[in-house]
Amino acid sequence: MQDDLPNERVEPLSRPVPEPTYAPFMLALGVTMLFWGLVTSPVMSAGGLAIFVWALWMWIRDIARDWKK
Repeated sequence: MQDDLPNERVEPLSRPVPEPTYAPFMLALGVTMLFWGLVTSPVMSAGGLAIFVWALWMWIRDIARDWKK
């Protein structure tokens, strides 16, 4: 079984991997609250929109920081 495996070495990635972030989860939460608010309450929509805008800003800021490195 061991003879079937190739003996090649895999080179590591040459570019840095971005750090994990909660921004995608917060974006999804904001969109969910935004549309849920369309059915239930304008206050829920406003909260969802605020979370969406904040998370989008945080994610773009993190990406811009990684590009500057």
